[in-house]
Amino acid sequence: MAKWIAEIDQRTRLAGANKMELLMFHLGTDEIYGINVFKIREVMKLPPVTRIPDSDPRILGLVNLRGENIALVDLKQAIGLGPMEQVNGKLIIAEYNDNKQGFLVSGVDRIIRMSWERIQIPPPMVQSNRQGAVTAVTKLEDGRMVLILDVEKVLADLHPRADEEALVGIEMVNELAGKRVLVADDSVVARKQITKTLDRLGMKWEETQTGKEALTRLRHFADVAEVEGKSIFDFLAGVITDIEMPEMDGFSLTKHIREDPRLQGLPILMHSSLSGQANVERGKSMGVTDYVTKFQPVELRDKLVKHLGHSPCGAVLG
Repeated sequence: MAKWIAEIDQRTRLAGANKMELLMFHLGTDEIYGINVFKIREVMKLPPVTRIPDSDPRILGLVNLRGENIALVDLKQAIGLGPMEQVNGKLIIAEYNDNKQGFLVSGVDRIIRMSWERIQIPPPMVQSNRQGAVTAVTKLEDGRMVLILDVEKVLADLHPRADEEALVGIEMVNELAGKRVLVADDSVVARKQITKTLDRLGMKWEETQTGKEALTRLRHFADVAEVEGKSIFDFLAGVITDIEMPEMDGFSLTKHIREDPRLQGLPILMHSSLSGQANVERGKSMGVTDYVTKFQPVELRDKLVKHLGHSPCGAVLG
């Protein structure tokens, strides 16, 4: 346990330095895929699988891991590439929002460490393939391309929830109505979840896909405010940011915001599936105002009321 905690702490420090570790794996095709190591609990040989009658064909059944039953997802089939052969398959156990999932892959390559600056938003044609599950790409030293999967998109497709269910109890809040926030998240699913919540709360929003894009937009707000002799709060009430993003992660975005005197006091809510205590503490040490686990709309609403409900943001920047 001590070794595992030490590894998590090390990776948390990596994230604070705008770096990450990527596990590369294969799905029985020529492409190389990747997932952030931070989300992976272990990689192992495929144990016996208990089939579930009449279940979604993308869910192969349950595997028992030290007394815990975990759903096994055929990752190849889940992104629209057809069923995978289970013979010699590997099992990746990942954790999102405090829930564990098992992903069947054909083989695991290796772990590489790199800067988020080397990870880019994919071209539109790549984004539209693989069921829209490719959230970022990076190039290896030998020229090969790695497709980084949006596992949140994969899981949302497997377990769709209607807005009436997902957003139950989310209604207009007078203290938030008309206030604008900047949303930074590379996952299209996460952005839709957040912005639908903001719409119901009566708020205004702008969305960006990377920390770098968010910082550019924030500095634009600050420039306009400075020219007009106003405060940043005349244009923006706060920021909602993911941790994992191409080009610049949420920790580094927070650091840059806190270093800019024109953005001082701007509330920053970190909204992430990386819900471990190490991430929470790292975020606080870098100036994050509060932390919200994906996707908990009631918690998001309550944190917005707590930190933005009495902010002086009034005007809207076109």
